Amino acid sequence: MERFGSFRAASLCPWRAAIVFIAIVVAHVPAAQADINLLAPGRTIDPSVPFRLTLIVTGEADERTYALPETLRVTLTPELGAAERIDMRREAPFDNQFRLRAGEFRRINYVGDVPTNLRGRVRIDALDVDAPPMLVQLAQPPAAAVAAAAAPAAPAAAPPAATAAPAAPTVTLTVRPDNELDSASVGRLSFYDPMFFVAGPSTDANAQLQLSFKMRLYEPRQPSRGFFDNLYFGYTQTSFWDLTSDSKPFIDTSYRPAFFYYVPDIGWRLAGHAVGLATGYEHESNGKDGDASRSIDSLFVKPIFTWGDPDEFYWTFAPKLYLYLDKSENEDIQKYRGYGDFRFTYGNNSSWQLAASLRKGTDHDAYNVDAQWTYPINRVFDGLTGYFMIQLSNGWGETLLNYNVRESTTVRFGYAISR
Repeated sequence: MERFGSFRAASLCPWRAAIVFIAIVVAHVPAAQADINLLAPGRTIDPSVPFRLTLIVTGEADERTYALPETLRVTLTPELGAAERIDMRREAPFDNQFRLRAGEFRRINYVGDVPTNLRGRVRIDALDVDAPPMLVQLAQPPAAAVAAAAAPAAPAAAPPAATAAPAAPTVTLTVRPDNELDSASVGRLSFYDPMFFVAGPSTDANAQLQLSFKMRLYEPRQPSRGFFDNLYFGYTQTSFWDLTSDSKPFIDTSYRPAFFYYVPDIGWRLAGHAVGLATGYEHESNGKDGDASRSIDSLFVKPIFTWGDPDEFYWTFAPKLYLYLDKSENEDIQKYRGYGDFRFTYGNNSSWQLAASLRKGTDHDAYNVDAQWTYPINRVFDGLTGYFMIQLSNGWGETLLNYNVRESTTVRFGYAISR
């Protein structure tokens, strides 16, 4: 992702701040610079008291006027859980614009309430300033720390009155676009396809387990769209087995390693939103030999489109189109799988989501539908993580072994780690 302006680390730590993040957006005034420091009151946050973030603006050029948002939109994302968005308000009345001379600074506090269903380590993303995320721990700190966190901050000293001078340009600290996706926010080891376990009544494959991850092969010094900077190794393993038989045998397991290029934002915009892209090589096999052996080698391209407000309910469409390089063990697989998987999702990052993956083979009646509905568990049980999941599957070839077999409609229920 492209960055605007310049960045310089500052160390301002009046409350033992864990992490200081710096971001600035300078609009149409090349000579103007300022440091914007966003910091939390400490590593551990008590969710029972108002949560405070502090914005410190330091002037580093000639006298300038700065503009700040009245409400700071913040996203709180727990580990293995759904994101929550809060609107933080300025703690004390403050002019939307203020003037700073070189060396002067102004401190502005924002306060808000942490949702009670969040637990553990939480990532904080401030949407209204161009700042990287910070990590805090939601826990009950010692009583002294609680009192210190709840105490109002001392008002910042008013800067000296500015002497009469010609009107100075205004540096607007602009809002970061919601649809601006930063490849640096994707961890080196992260989720790939959904990870879940579900089970339900069926004739044979009445349980399914899927594990999936991706790993960035090279970590660049700066976020970029460069080819080597965004190369990944991905691995997905999907197992089907029969829990009702005496020995509970595995019916089939597919192993799917992949090497691919992936960026969440290639620079295009669709209805104002970023377009992502994944493309590369994938191998899929079931690890068997003889007549039961199945394997596919393919090249794929997968654009990712988004519609709607990512902070509310929104749509995504991710068609994965592939070219078979080798399918000698299942020569006619295109009749049942076709040449693409088409995945639609609709939902809210902090609420329910419905995802449907569709395949259409070249044979007129060959298709497969896999629909998954998920809902954050911590919406119902505080302190738990992951998602409730309901899966509906219908069509041909749910397993790689039986790619040319028409399966009955199956409904399964279970738990998802990621969706």
